[in-house]
Amino acid sequence: MPVRRSLLSMFAAVVLAAPLVAGASSAVETDASADARHVELKAPKPDWYTPRLHDRVVTAGRQGDSVPIPDRVDYNASGLAFTGIRPGAWMIAPSGCTMNFVFGRASDYYIGTAGHCTKVGDQVTLIAAPGVLMNIGRTVKSVNRGVGRDFALVDVRPAMERFVNPSMAYFGGPTASGSPREGDVVEHAGHGLVIGTGGTPRAGVVVYRGNGDGGDAFAWVGAASPGDSGSAVRLANGKAAGDLTHLVVGGPYLPGDVAGTTIAQMLRIAGKPLATAPDLPDPTF
Repeated sequence: MPVRRSLLSMFAAVVLAAPLVAGASSAVETDASADARHVELKAPKPDWYTPRLHDRVVTAGRQGDSVPIPDRVDYNASGLAFTGIRPGAWMIAPSGCTMNFVFGRASDYYIGTAGHCTKVGDQVTLIAAPGVLMNIGRTVKSVNRGVGRDFALVDVRPAMERFVNPSMAYFGGPTASGSPREGDVVEHAGHGLVIGTGGTPRAGVVVYRGNGDGGDAFAWVGAASPGDSGSAVRLANGKAAGDLTHLVVGGPYLPGDVAGTTIAQMLRIAGKPLATAPDLPDPTF
């Protein structure tokens, strides 16, 4: 597995403690019983995504079409060759977050993100390829109850299902649902400001698995910033681990600084099967 070892080495090289970006749209909550603080890692919707542009993108989405990003817009394009509706896709509305795994089956696809990124009924828009805006559908489930119970499910429009790809943006998988344990290497590619710009892949090591604020949580030593919320987290063996939702400080998560909801909890909320992919580079790259 020389390709896999090479990728893990590259990801592990960027395991850093990540500072929050000043001015990000995040709120700190305190769990006194656990002596822990946690911060939602979502970013604001970009100013250039105006209501008028949103209306154009929604109208196009209903027809299964996309809209070019206006020429005047200066944004950080992804360094990854990903396209479509897939794990690692960049959500810009209703907030700046990252999409996680695909759920369901062909002709009935859904895709996840963090619950604090979108509410039920929201129209969800992605930068689905460099320079391309795509309104993919509406949020049908959203649970936002802190670390360990933070997940939302977006119903992909029938006209948009042809763009769905369950493979990770930077490699293959998820091959199945997994169970993160202490010592496991995990990896994600999100759109966090500064360190995650363009979907930069990052790795970490799991240091906690147990109860969070309201559900099944895991935490790891890694790097994340606002915009990474919702990111699909997978294990080194190709299986899904969960989603990334919070920066954590103190409490039972130490020495972890990034945390999320396990795939088992996500599947319970989704009520849909996980869509899988081979653990190989995506041939559509």
